[in-house]
Amino acid sequence: MKITNNLIKVFSLVFSLLLLASCNEEDPIGSEITYYADVQLIGNRTIAIVEGETFNDPGATSVINGEAADYTVMGTVSVNVPGVYNLTYETINADGFAASATRTVVVLSSAPSIYDLSGNWTRSNGSPAEVVRISDREYTHNNAGGVTGANQLRVTFYNIDDDLLYIPYTQGASDSGISVESLDGHVDDNNHFDWNLNASGFYGTFARVFTRV
Repeated sequence: MKITNNLIKVFSLVFSLLLLASCNEEDPIGSEITYYADVQLIGNRTIAIVEGETFNDPGATSVINGEAADYTVMGTVSVNVPGVYNLTYETINADGFAASATRTVVVLSSAPSIYDLSGNWTRSNGSPAEVVRISDREYTHNNAGGVTGANQLRVTFYNIDDDLLYIPYTQGASDSGISVESLDGHVDDNNHFDWNLNASGFYGTFARVFTRV
């Protein structure tokens, strides 16, 4: 019994020494909290202007742990060149973690469009669609993916320069909740146009071709 007690004492001493060695000042036990930035756009996610107009950036807000924080803006807008431009507002916290928000600026050609895309259309698979003209270069499309039913996409799109078509990011564009943005789109003539979509795995990214009925 005495030998057993001595062994227990030895093991206890060794364990204590190991514990102290693992918790020295060079390797303290502790915990740290990192506060992530929350970056939010001021104004709309998509802003459309006409070529040559002034773009006044509404900016964003950035907050870390309840306090305002600085952000940087990545990207530029060429107001004299029709196209689609992205501005990203980013804040990096003290631990190197980034948070951001992105705005899309659409610059529309100032020239009157030679096309009127309003009317009835059909996708190459036979699915019908209706396009309504809001203004010279802005339209709505009630079946942008060419698939009817709960996943049917209802969007607004822009004819930027009689070549490039663009569907801005639209959250919950379908009854099933699918969000969509076009990756690429082109108008061939007054009776044919197409685009590729970023709209969940259901749609994929292959071209969706529309022909006037």
